[in-house]
Amino acid sequence: MRTASRPYLPPSLNLLLAGEDGSTILRQQEEERMRNAAFDAGHRRGLEEGLAKGRAEGAAQAEAAAAGRIEVEVAQRASQGANLAAQALDSLLAKRADDRRALDANVRATVAAALEALIPTLLARSAGAEIAALVADALTERGDDVLLLTAHPDTLAAMQQEGFPQPQDTPQRLRLRPEPSMAPGNAEVSWVNGGLVHRPDALLARVLAILDADRATPASSETLQEIAP
Repeated sequence: MRTASRPYLPPSLNLLLAGEDGSTILRQQEEERMRNAAFDAGHRRGLEEGLAKGRAEGAAQAEAAAAGRIEVEVAQRASQGANLAAQALDSLLAKRADDRRALDANVRATVAAALEALIPTLLARSAGAEIAALVADALTERGDDVLLLTAHPDTLAAMQQEGFPQPQDTPQRLRLRPEPSMAPGNAEVSWVNGGLVHRPDALLARVLAILDADRATPASSETLQEIAP
């Protein structure tokens, strides 16, 4: 009996590449899946690390910006506080200066009032002796000149109480002329070619002018002035 033989068919190329059971394809597919999974995992890790880094950098920048704002605000408040303190100090110094000026004005006014009350009395008490000495010196220095003494009647009386020679003791040398219009303590001694004016009240006027800036300074503050010939 003759049997028919089947023709030989070589295996397909795909089967040869994949293996007869297809394990090569499965292995390739598994490797591809693993690569994709690893890529996805790496991508996620990269995203997470980038996000964390971005958050950290953002937090650091926000913290630095906040610190900068705080520093600026502290500097502004310190400057404002220093300005307020300087203004308060200036106000205090100005107030103290005003107080000192007011106190100084009060003291000056008190001293001036005391001098105005006391000095005329003191001058009246000493006027006789001072004028007596003035006339005695003039009699000695002027030789044979005749002297004319003009003063308030009270001043002449005070001078005579000091023991000054009476006019009758030196009738050729001294003449007295009472002048009620003259201030007590003032006197004028005149002779042919000149004379002297004794004005102790000028001293008081000078002192009061120093104490009171608004008070007019007298034209002359000398207590003894010479009369030009």
